[in-house]
Amino acid sequence: MKKFVRSLPGKTILFVLCIISACVLTLSVVGMVFFLEDDLYFYTKTEQDITDEIVTDIVDTEGSAVLWRELAGYTYRSSFEYNVKIRDHKTHELISEWTDSVWNTAADCPLLTYSVIRNGNGSLNEIYYKHPYEEFKTDGEYYEVLLSPITGTSAALKLELVRNLLHIAYSLRYFVYLIAFAALIVMITCFIALMYASGRKNGTDEFVPGAFDKVPYDVLLLLGGGLVFAGIYSLCAEIVHDLDELPAILIVMILYIIGLCVLLGLCMSAAGRLKRHAFLKNTVIYHICRLLWKGICFVWSLIKKFFVFVGMLIKNIPLVWKTVLGIFIVTLFEIIAITSGEWDAVSVCWTLEKLILVPFFIYIAILLKKLQKGGAALAAGNLSYHTDTKGMPHDFKQHGENLNSIANGMSIAVEDRLKSERMKTVLITNVSHDIKTPLTSVINYSNLIAQEQCDNPKIAEYTEVLLRQSEKLKRLIEDLVEASKASTGNLEVVLAPCDASVFLSQASGEYEEKLKNSDLTLITKQPEKELRILADGRRMWRIFDNLMNNICKYSLPGTRVYLSLEEQNGKAVITFKNTSREPLDMSEEELMERFTRGDSSRNTEGNGLGLSIAKSMAELQNGHLRLDIDGDLFKAILTFPLV
Repeated sequence: MKKFVRSLPGKTILFVLCIISACVLTLSVVGMVFFLEDDLYFYTKTEQDITDEIVTDIVDTEGSAVLWRELAGYTYRSSFEYNVKIRDHKTHELISEWTDSVWNTAADCPLLTYSVIRNGNGSLNEIYYKHPYEEFKTDGEYYEVLLSPITGTSAALKLELVRNLLHIAYSLRYFVYLIAFAALIVMITCFIALMYASGRKNGTDEFVPGAFDKVPYDVLLLLGGGLVFAGIYSLCAEIVHDLDELPAILIVMILYIIGLCVLLGLCMSAAGRLKRHAFLKNTVIYHICRLLWKGICFVWSLIKKFFVFVGMLIKNIPLVWKTVLGIFIVTLFEIIAITSGEWDAVSVCWTLEKLILVPFFIYIAILLKKLQKGGAALAAGNLSYHTDTKGMPHDFKQHGENLNSIANGMSIAVEDRLKSERMKTVLITNVSHDIKTPLTSVINYSNLIAQEQCDNPKIAEYTEVLLRQSEKLKRLIEDLVEASKASTGNLEVVLAPCDASVFLSQASGEYEEKLKNSDLTLITKQPEKELRILADGRRMWRIFDNLMNNICKYSLPGTRVYLSLEEQNGKAVITFKNTSREPLDMSEEELMERFTRGDSSRNTEGNGLGLSIAKSMAELQNGHLRLDIDGDLFKAILTFPLV
């Protein structure tokens, strides 16, 4: 079946069946309308009644024309195709009789009665057919006309054809619905089969273009469909006026069949193109639209390039000059509006200017607020803050990105610094732990050697040096470990309320002799009332110990040392003041660094960790240590919140 449908004979048979079924369906629908008009005309009357009425309608025109010619006195009868008898209805007098041949009784027409209306001068005005149900007027002029077509003429053939067609139609009045349904099924089936077979051939599953597929479809549609339907319209308009009804109907039916063939061919061509995905591409409209789209894209690309060029030009202008240019344009706009002399136009321009400039300045203010907020967060040390630059113009966006870059760079630097500090701490802790074990053994065996009796005085001297340097190395290692723990926050701190003046008294007592040996005089100053702070006693004393040791080592002999305690803004402030023996040629920050000593020549004992340890321990107790250098005057200021 598939091979038959795809073959040329199969497509031809399906095509013919589809056209025939469409014609049958059309005739059936026309017949159904004809049968059902005028209140079920074909279902309420007999065949003879219907035939008489339709034949009467056909010969009515001929009868009125014959009567008019006879009453008007015309005698031209050579082309007339009927035998005629005319008589007066009242007198039954025979007015005229044309008998060119034997009367055709088989095709006789019904007797026609006409009413004649005359003008005031007796001339004919109007002749019209009187239907059987109309009554005769007593003063009316009526005539009876009997027509019989001459045998062999077109009139006789026409009436015979009408009678036969009416007989067939009357016989099929109940079957026309079944015929229409069957024709519809056949037409749909053949149409679907043709759509399936379009673009296919036997022996291949690929879609093959048809004979007219190279012609653009819209051109084919215009030439095929448009011309056919335009021809049908023009022909029908001429035929209806120039020909009799039956020839006109036949020509219209032929043109209708031709139109169906063209329409079905267009559908088959469309189906084949759709299967090959070439329906739209093979149209003139598609190519025109594509050409127009390319033109639009080309023009749009030129516009985009122009605006990109203008944007780059404006982008490379400095912000100050952009502002100057904007002010110049606004000023020029105002001058043009004012010089126009039209104050209505000036007011409109002024309103438009404000409607544009006010939102613009508000937008600029919002952007500046964003940048200000980002700068403030950066200044406050919030390196994780990110300035949103979305939607900002170029200059503002660049500034915002610079702020974000600074924050990112500082975050990276701080992270690297912390990483380096952690690595130092780990290194110091691990190395100190590894050194501590052998150093303990050295110290212990040095003590054992010093306790042995020996006659050689050099041995005792060497032993004393070994013990002294070992103890110094031990203190250095302990300070390193403690500094590392303090800087990383790993040092245990137990905070408790305590009196700050106690630490001053303890320092004065503990370092009285050491200060005296260094030729220094200690002067303490503390308030009468108690100043309580939250601190760890052991860690607090370590801070005092480191600071007092520095005073003893680096102060100028013969000078005074001041140790004071006072309350400032709800805080306890402890100040250590002394005069440096050596010139202080470094900043406060440098002195706070690890392994930095005030004695650059390193003639004194110390490892440069005292201030760093003191600062870290103060911060672990929520305090603060800062240095203040004024010439040779050295100050160490401790600040703790009061409780």
